[in-house]
Amino acid sequence: MIGSLNRISSFLSEEEKEAFRQVTPIYPFSTTDYYFDLALRSRAVRRMLFPSLEEIDPDLQSVGEDDPLKEEEHKKTSHLTHRYPDRVLVVVTNYCPVLCRFCMRKRNWLKPRFFITEREIEDVLRYVSANKTVRDVLISGGDPFYLQLERLKYLIFSLEKIPHVEIVRIGTRSPVTDPEWVLRSGICEVLKDTSKVWINVHYNHPDEVTELSASAIRELQKCGIPINNQTVLLKGVNDSADVLEKLFRKLQSIRIRPYYLFRCDPVRGVIHFATPISKGIEIIRELFRRISPLAIPYYAVDVPGGLGKVPLMPERYKKEGNRFVLETFDGRKVIMEDEFPPKGE
Repeated sequence: MIGSLNRISSFLSEEEKEAFRQVTPIYPFSTTDYYFDLALRSRAVRRMLFPSLEEIDPDLQSVGEDDPLKEEEHKKTSHLTHRYPDRVLVVVTNYCPVLCRFCMRKRNWLKPRFFITEREIEDVLRYVSANKTVRDVLISGGDPFYLQLERLKYLIFSLEKIPHVEIVRIGTRSPVTDPEWVLRSGICEVLKDTSKVWINVHYNHPDEVTELSASAIRELQKCGIPINNQTVLLKGVNDSADVLEKLFRKLQSIRIRPYYLFRCDPVRGVIHFATPISKGIEIIRELFRRISPLAIPYYAVDVPGGLGKVPLMPERYKKEGNRFVLETFDGRKVIMEDEFPPKGE
């Protein structure tokens, strides 16, 4: 892993060097060799990876919070958050080999490194077993793929044995930032016998969809696991329909379903990546003109205060009496009756 300013200073501008000096004592820097090399070739990846003085601008970041979604407040065990009736979140580690500057859990960078222990896993299993409304468990981090394999295997297969748990999701960015790890770590051997696992990966820009990254995805797909993608809308990285169209087409070409496009959360140290809510709606509207709905994710805003995600899609209809005015993909307006046949006939 690359973490030393001395090792990378020859690749940095003077402004970037100053950002490293001022920012990394507050928000550290870490990357893999693979993702660092990609950053040298891609301006978008560079913005996601290298520290910026905007991260510590007191005026800019004053509107941010360390935990705007109140994950800590909704904790039921030391690692489990229960907010939605049928879903729980299990944060198994705060370790990622790559510290993305837009991270929603940037607060966890400042904590000593942790990995969920065997005793803490038992706490999670007891809670999930006792709460029969829970059908979906999301394992997140940090990056769960760096949890000790035997421990991750035990957690997954124990959750799968709970009758009312129908889905076990794993959120990972490792196929994007560290595909060699996916190919050599043995993670696919752990996952190949699972029956309820889904994987959410996290591509933000088409430059991240490399051949090596696609190879890691193919290995995961050999396990028979559905793979969805979550993208964050980031100012100066992917905040245009052109960029996201290219990304979503690329993802579709390697059989990844674009699932969510998130507005950047109001996290302290991340605000400089945020776009207006209306920007995402505008982009999604344009994407409906260009690509199949199978390649268009839900645009969602996570409401501060722990109130959950709200999908916000462009309105393409309005109701007038017993009729609907519908907007086609190319912007034409079509009037249709509410029922067949229309009432009164």
